[in-house]
Amino acid sequence: MLRAGAIPFRRLASANVHCNAQSLTIKNRNGIALMSRPMSAFASLRFSEEVRLALDAKKPLVALESTIISHGMPYPQNFETAIEVEKVVRDNGAVPATIAIIDGQIQIGLSQDQIRDLAKLGRNAVKASRRDLAVVMAKKQTGATTVSATMILAHRAGIPVFATGGIGGVHRGYETSMDASADLTELGRTPVAVVCAGVKSILDIGRTLEFLETQGVTVATYGQTLDFPAFFTRTSGFKSMLKIETPKEAAELIAANHAVDLQSGIVFAVPIPEADAMNDTLVGEAIDLAIKESNEQGIFGKESTPFLLKRVNELTGGNSLKSNIALVKQNASVAAKIAKDLSILIMVIGGTVVDITATAHEASSDSMLNSSFPGTARISLGGVGRNVAEGVSKLHPDGCVFVSAVGGGKQASSTANEKEASDAGDLFGPWLIEEVERRGLHNLEIHMVPGARTATYTALHDVTGNLLSAIADMDVFELLPPTKVKEAIIKHKPSTICFDGNISVECMHTILDTCRGQNIQTFFEPTSVAKCARPLDASMLNVLLEGNLRFASPNEFELQKMAISARKLVSQRRDHLHLKGLHDRPVMEGLHDPADVIAKGGENLAYKGLLLDALSVSQFIPTLFIKLGSEGVLVFQRMTSDIIPKEGTYNNGILQSSICLEDWRKSSIARWHSFPAHKVEDIKSVTGAGDSFVASVVTSLHNLEKTIGACQDRLWDHIDSIIKDGQTAAALTMQTHETVSPTLSQSLQAKRLRSIS
Repeated sequence: MLRAGAIPFRRLASANVHCNAQSLTIKNRNGIALMSRPMSAFASLRFSEEVRLALDAKKPLVALESTIISHGMPYPQNFETAIEVEKVVRDNGAVPATIAIIDGQIQIGLSQDQIRDLAKLGRNAVKASRRDLAVVMAKKQTGATTVSATMILAHRAGIPVFATGGIGGVHRGYETSMDASADLTELGRTPVAVVCAGVKSILDIGRTLEFLETQGVTVATYGQTLDFPAFFTRTSGFKSMLKIETPKEAAELIAANHAVDLQSGIVFAVPIPEADAMNDTLVGEAIDLAIKESNEQGIFGKESTPFLLKRVNELTGGNSLKSNIALVKQNASVAAKIAKDLSILIMVIGGTVVDITATAHEASSDSMLNSSFPGTARISLGGVGRNVAEGVSKLHPDGCVFVSAVGGGKQASSTANEKEASDAGDLFGPWLIEEVERRGLHNLEIHMVPGARTATYTALHDVTGNLLSAIADMDVFELLPPTKVKEAIIKHKPSTICFDGNISVECMHTILDTCRGQNIQTFFEPTSVAKCARPLDASMLNVLLEGNLRFASPNEFELQKMAISARKLVSQRRDHLHLKGLHDRPVMEGLHDPADVIAKGGENLAYKGLLLDALSVSQFIPTLFIKLGSEGVLVFQRMTSDIIPKEGTYNNGILQSSICLEDWRKSSIARWHSFPAHKVEDIKSVTGAGDSFVASVVTSLHNLEKTIGACQDRLWDHIDSIIKDGQTAAALTMQTHETVSPTLSQSLQAKRLRSIS
């Protein structure tokens, strides 16, 4: 049994959890590998409600230490500062998780009363480093965690970013005292990013940096120069190995550190704000005197730093405390921004294609057989998955990972001709990857399949632009290994996944199975009538019944094909445990004629067939964005509810036509609403318009989930802006010859976020 208030194992960090009666193994949402631990070890972690909910929702978190409260400042400044620092984290879009040990219980996230009690307790609390954790727990003591202990516990909880004032280091006179902080060795073995104001200037900064280098710790200055800060001052005379200028760069560095599984930390050294920096000479004199006094009084070990900070504050007339408070707040702000950039990720899995379009100059279609004619050939990038990924990257820069397959590499060949072709390799593959990156997609997981051909679509058009014939060579997508897809999901831990119909059924099953219990939104773009029913294959039934596929965006023809497959799936597997008792008639209890659904739902008879098909498909994919071309968009959603809304009621100006249903889960409602198409002037091409619509909708749903949670439950509160933004994205693409409009940008995204907040 867990202690009261302890988080259930199944919800710990919304992580990839594998457990048995003896142990629990966890990888957190950012791909950090947590070592296997006895079940009893995790029973000791108690989470505040705010932190628990944030972990469940995959919201960005920032760990905060508690020694700064108990030993770093006097009361009441320590309490006031702790509350203010937590507010800074929240104001910058993250959730604070102050870590401490309360009566022997590890607490991840403190209440205001707990912070006050710790602040009043002050130095009577045990200053707990790595060596002290077990002792404090065993003796049921209250301990304030140092940088090293906070790193350990943050890592166990799945929190990769930690803000503090300054890290410990090598003490002056190390050659005789051998006094070096445990923070340094912890940074060498625990993969947590520490945002700080550098090394406390009471220490030997040069030797500290040498120590960190030996431990293999990446040290970066967060700013425009390489100057390493010295806590109270902006420079120390030493340089960092690199500079990081934006939260995005910092997040990318953290992600790369996790990707290669280095199991070591990163130091982001943030110079104190210029207005709060102290005079180098004055603070240097105060530090020298404080160190002299500590030596005379025989103060050493873990009591040394608190004494020196207190004495320096006295010698500077309280100015050092003011600087300390200012730098801690700034570090918290930077850490929150980094955590936010680190946690927001969309993954697109699907096709990337080389489009080759040949257009005749003069010849008519009647005479274009069995001969060659002058014309123009154009090569461009295509593929539904790639188009969607490019659109997402424009609306959500650097927050998109694209997973696909191209031809490339060599394979064993039995004949001379085959060997020559194999050695030549696939020329399109490397070019396509380079072009995809040039378009702004930098987070790529593209698998090069030895001996395979990169996907191509070769089209022949007459002089008017009408399609005469085309050849689609897409076999490479069937060769994308499901294991590679699973590895990409585990590595990047996306919050939203969109996949297209090009990939195999096995890959689709792997996606939904890997997302099981991970709170990852999944969205299916059907791609074509030939491929749209793949998620409704009989082998997919188990993962579909668990509700792992939430959204799809078929056109009306794809919807018809999907509905046939959905009905066949129900018919073939009626004896399945979840389908026992399902009525032979359509899945509407009490409706003897399916047309009654339309009669009860509204008067627009044009959508009769669409609604009936949507009802069938929504048994397995509850929310559908049905693309109707010049007729606009129909949004259809089946959702479980104990409260059935009145038919024809309004909610935020959206008419919700509803009908009560019964299926194998429980009572549910179906809601739908149609949106007319935008009027678009100066249309150049409709190619890619639907993909741009999907990119915008996926980004909207992603941000809705990250901002308020429960995206499916709150969809109708924001559906108007979601669809209008999607239609705007489609219209922008239709006004270009590109498959994704170059003018797509964060402007749509900014408007969307304003509507959500």
